[in-house]
Amino acid sequence: MSFRLEVEHVRPIKNLVFEIDLSNHGLRCIAGKNGTGKTTLAKAIMNLAMADTFVRTSSEGVFDANSTIRYKLGDEEYLFTYDPDLRSITTRKLVSDLHKAVASVELPAPYGQRFTFFRTLADQDEAIRQAVVLDQYEKPTALIEFLSLIYQDQRFDDLVQVQFRRGVCCCLVKPDKRYIREDYFSSGEYFLINLFRKVTQGTPFVVIDEIDVSLDASTQARLAQQLRTLCAQHKSTVLFTSHSLALMQTLEPGELYYLDRDEVTGTTTLAPMSFNGVKSMLFQFKGFDRYILTEDDVLKQFLEYTIRRYCSPTFYSFQIICLGGQGYITGLMNKNIQYEFLGPSKDVIGIKDGDQAGQKQPKQIYCMPLPNVEKALWNLYREPEFSYRFEGGEQLEPKRLYGAFTRSKRLSYEEIFDLLCNRHETEMAGFARILADFLCRSQS
Repeated sequence: MSFRLEVEHVRPIKNLVFEIDLSNHGLRCIAGKNGTGKTTLAKAIMNLAMADTFVRTSSEGVFDANSTIRYKLGDEEYLFTYDPDLRSITTRKLVSDLHKAVASVELPAPYGQRFTFFRTLADQDEAIRQAVVLDQYEKPTALIEFLSLIYQDQRFDDLVQVQFRRGVCCCLVKPDKRYIREDYFSSGEYFLINLFRKVTQGTPFVVIDEIDVSLDASTQARLAQQLRTLCAQHKSTVLFTSHSLALMQTLEPGELYYLDRDEVTGTTTLAPMSFNGVKSMLFQFKGFDRYILTEDDVLKQFLEYTIRRYCSPTFYSFQIICLGGQGYITGLMNKNIQYEFLGPSKDVIGIKDGDQAGQKQPKQIYCMPLPNVEKALWNLYREPEFSYRFEGGEQLEPKRLYGAFTRSKRLSYEEIFDLLCNRHETEMAGFARILADFLCRSQS
């Protein structure tokens, strides 16, 4: 089922379209600067099930007479518009229980359930104590495995789970029947237990705002893989916001998105972006004289080799940023022209694979002379004088052939690049002059 959300004039969002295919189970991370609307998006999703979400969690100033939120779940639509009597948004259409149950949203402090459930456990302590004394509990094996894989230790081997009237509670039980309730665990441990429950209880769409709160860097680095596994097992999708580089760098292509708001027009955009792209936009790292934006890791490695071979020594310090696709190069360069978070526009160029050479490219974006590294190797493999053939190699498509050479160490990256440059020396020397002009100080 598709979940679509259109937000208009809900501060700080002027307009935003968000859509996610809930049949494509897995992780989605949204990064962005403070004030762009990440929490507002989470509240808007939550508002479908709890129509007083904004009343409880936001000031009246977030709305105006034009404020609307439109939801579309499959073929069903719900429209929330501003009601001046309520000073909030509301809908005339009854939201079905089925659609209310689609999403479970966890807001940041102080509104999230992870910050409000403590009272419930304290009120039920007598029932929990009785269950522990009578051994009326079960061992949550899957939860123990989840926590052990994230924390890389056995601190939860003695964890038990007690059922009570309003829910469940995990405890660490001592031999003398003393116990530690989950709300006395560290805030990170407590949060992970409740996150595990949200994903495994069958909720199709779990939204966590500020997922990295209370989690140390090593825990964040191991969280994504375990969540990815849980989502596949329980057919769930987890959307979360984060500022954590430790977490974002563990995400796979297509899992990371960047939320941005144009200060001039007020337009909010949400688009997929690579880790390096987000790192550049979010943290505005500087310290290099020149930047080269490129498509993928293979082209990045090839450019590093080309610069060593043809342009050494370079005068300017430089960094090559891999953006995960040729379409992002122009976008990031345009953002840099607007914000100069990398530096002046003259200090940033883009390099694309040669298969883009037939298309008109913006200023300071160039194409290398090879279609791409993998295809160039594939072509070279078919030449009669190529001496590194192996059985079955001619049947492989370019990326698999390149992988077969590098994984088996028949040829190293450097050896492949050397072969390609030797074969295309004239073209590569001409291309290298572009890099040399960019990275080497003029001798005039």
